Amino acid sequence: MSFFLKIKRCPCCNSFNLIKVNGITYENKFKSLADWILKKEFKCKKCKQELGLFINMRNNNEKIIWINYLKCEDFFYKKLNELQLVKSKAKIKSKKFSSTNEEIREIQNKIRLEQVKLRVKLKIQSHGVLIRHVY
Repeated sequence: MSFFLKIKRCPCCNSFNLIKVNGITYENKFKSLADWILKKEFKCKKCKQELGLFINMRNNNEKIIWINYLKCEDFFYKKLNELQLVKSKAKIKSKKFSSTNEEIREIQNKIRLEQVKLRVKLKIQSHGVLIRHVY
């Protein structure tokens, strides 16, 4: 069995990781990256976050993606796609269009909020920041 070594940066902490990739592919359970193949799941050496190496076979792109960050988006993926379809079928100045657009904006804000919470949690864990209360 041959191993290919790849050096990739962690999207969380920007540290370099040495990844051994062989011919095995893993089950891609993420709906938002359905076109991509999951080649490797691993943990970052520095921040210990779970990462995935995804490869797109159409144009040979490789991406390292933070799995927990992707889970935030994947949770709302089905509902967001349904709303996008309703929005594309509705007329631009109709009430249905504006209400659908507002729902899409709310879901996108929820996704962003969850991702920001995840980033803050990582910063606190990695730097050991103590929060002091001012009296």
